[in-house]
Amino acid sequence: MTWASVLAGSLIFVCAAAGSEEHPVLACNLKAISAAMRPRYNDLIKRVRIALCDRAELPDGYSFKLDNDKVTLPEVAEWITMERLCCPFLTFNLEVSGQGKARLILRGPVAAKAILHEEFPDNRK
Repeated sequence: MTWASVLAGSLIFVCAAAGSEEHPVLACNLKAISAAMRPRYNDLIKRVRIALCDRAELPDGYSFKLDNDKVTLPEVAEWITMERLCCPFLTFNLEVSGQGKARLILRGPVAAKAILHEEFPDNRK
């Protein structure tokens, strides 16, 4: 049995293992998003990634400007609702100004920042 097959078959994928208050366990529940919801989730994550720009580094995560022409606020909220299921160690903030400008802020424990860095690259050109 390969590591990949063990990983794919497990209910919980441990992204980083530690267990102290300073270094909490980061666990992604790969099955939290059902097979029926997966196509919608995949569409939303694609749209969110395309809409993220102007990544700003924070001590515990990243802040992104959202391009409202590429994803709507209800779509971002729907994605957050699903993403919380599989990555409960993350904190999501959606800030919206009166002018329609929006920022998505993703935060988590120290080890989560590396995951965020890979999953949500800087889209500046």
